[in-house]
Amino acid sequence: MKNEMRQKGFTLVELMVVVTIIGVLAAIGIPRVFSYIRTSSTAEVSQDAANITGAVSGYAQSQLQTATVTAAQVTAKNASPDLSLTNEISTIIPQIQLPKDAHFNYAISAIVATAGPSTGDVVYCILATGRANAAVVGGQVLYSSAATTVAGWDGHVNRTAFVNGLNTLTGVAAGGYCKADGTAQATFS
Repeated sequence: MKNEMRQKGFTLVELMVVVTIIGVLAAIGIPRVFSYIRTSSTAEVSQDAANITGAVSGYAQSQLQTATVTAAQVTAKNASPDLSLTNEISTIIPQIQLPKDAHFNYAISAIVATAGPSTGDVVYCILATGRANAAVVGGQVLYSSAATTVAGWDGHVNRTAFVNGLNTLTGVAAGGYCKADGTAQATFS
């Protein structure tokens, strides 16, 4: 009779162990999920920045411009999906248009390379800044026209600060033709 009256269920200790395990897994997993989301959202930067540099190169060739003239003409230009920034590059190159739902604004810095794989050519460092619909509003990503293997860089892109949720380039290393502040440099690193 006593065996039939015994209640079945979990003990308090067993429940506490399960809750603790779930808490540890959540503490490890949730930040990684957000990091993955921020990393994947920067794929747009690679595509848009490559399109911008390609359009500028095509424009320069069609106008028979020298590298020096091209660099001077596009440095300090901006690109935004809603054309709301001053010095929009689309005023000189109308083909540069970003998707209306894009997550970043772009600031273009160009210079003629004096060293590295693109010596004598115009090289670009494009600073992407997260808009209100980005995973990190105000977060910044660097794009170099030349791929690099410097720590923190993934080919053409350095998304370290953005993935860490920062609104500045804190901890970002210079790479490719980009200085750590997001401006172009003439030498390759």
